[in-house]
Amino acid sequence: MPLTRQKPDLSSVESDLKALATASKTLNNLTDQLTEQVAQIESVISALNLGLRVSVTVHSYSSDEEPWLSSDLRLSYDKNDGKWGFEIEEFDEDQNDPDHYRNYKSWTFKDAPRALRLEVVHHIPDLIKALVKESETVAKQVTEKLEDAKAIASTLFKPALDGAVRK
Repeated sequence: MPLTRQKPDLSSVESDLKALATASKTLNNLTDQLTEQVAQIESVISALNLGLRVSVTVHSYSSDEEPWLSSDLRLSYDKNDGKWGFEIEEFDEDQNDPDHYRNYKSWTFKDAPRALRLEVVHHIPDLIKALVKESETVAKQVTEKLEDAKAIASTLFKPALDGAVRK
């Protein structure tokens, strides 16, 4: 039996392309606005000069057949190319592999695929909370180390005050 060739229906292609162009313009404009708002948040956090790397897990999926293997998405605050900001990380983690991570990819927020930016944006408050918690933890550690440094310094200055160290 010979195949009959069906011609594509081209009657709406022109109007569909115009609608697609309009939708594309709207989508790109809205995405640019979203990215700009997030950049403002990054700027405020960066101005605090925390110097801390923190991550929150957006999702982690694993199967019942391979519970040691997961597919993860994280939102991080990290230093990338000398500049602090939000980073989106996507990777597979294998608990049975000493290297753990496979297929690791990361992007600055503004350079990440649109779908990932949309997926992580509502986790920014969680990331800010994690930054607060980490700041408090590190401040406590610095306080302890400061006391150690003061104790060491005082032992070095005592001989100098007693005249045991030459000037």
